[in-house]
Amino acid sequence: MGRRNFHGKVETLADSVEANYLVIVKCDQCETGRQMHPYNLISKYKRLTKAPLDTLLPGFFCKTCRSPVSVTISCTYRRSGEM
Repeated sequence: MGRRNFHGKVETLADSVEANYLVIVKCDQCETGRQMHPYNLISKYKRLTKAPLDTLLPGFFCKTCRSPVSVTISCTYRRSGEM
């Protein structure tokens, strides 16, 4: 999936897929965060390939507060399977 030897800044969701880092998707209204692999987000929402990290992105639906919300996607700098 991702390269182990990724060198560079992780600024977009595509960069985090290439580096194989997990991301946290955080609801702006209820502050609920969910950790996931960025590949799952890009496969569901194709428009997120060039989305910058740590900015508000509209057009999501929160399962906790059950309303359309904006989310903030941030990188964890951890790979899946690492502690």
